[in-house]
Amino acid sequence: MIESFHTRQTLLQRVKLNQDQASWNEFASYYKKYIYLICRRMTLNHHDAEEVVQSVLIKLLKKLPQQEGQFERFRAWLCTVTGNCVRDFMRKQITRDKYESKATEFTEMSAPKIEAIAEQEWQRFVVKQAIENVTPNFSKELMKIFFDLQSGLSLNEVAEQHQLPVNTISVYKGRVLKAVYREVRRLDEELNS
Repeated sequence: MIESFHTRQTLLQRVKLNQDQASWNEFASYYKKYIYLICRRMTLNHHDAEEVVQSVLIKLLKKLPQQEGQFERFRAWLCTVTGNCVRDFMRKQITRDKYESKATEFTEMSAPKIEAIAEQEWQRFVVKQAIENVTPNFSKELMKIFFDLQSGLSLNEVAEQHQLPVNTISVYKGRVLKAVYREVRRLDEELNS
């Protein structure tokens, strides 16, 4: 298992206690991807999303040490912080007339809608991370077959392209999917703890 993908209560505790820069770097490098996805999903452009990610990380750096006990629903709290930072960013943009038409929509966006966006992005994030984690366990050809199937090519098209029987392509797909499902469950358990 790849150690860099383990976000545990112990890591959150080390970050909360400001024990070391390495803990913060590990935490920030992992969660900034997720925060960025939420921001982009809320239709911020790339540069604005990166700016908001930095705001969220600064807020987390300040607020995590103030939190009492362990986080039972860390992602929910992170979602709230991210949503608030996006709202603050959009309010500032209104004064500049840059996002006036979108700003009203975002400042009035309900917490459940933000949570729904965050949950959808979390699922995509975990699946993408799981695929990245299992890729080194398979040959390049097998992963090429898997990605060809994921791109929408049929079993017959992939079999013809790789000059392999259709049932072999189906078996390869099943092997990779089984590994991805296991990794998704593992990541979900570890990241939701």
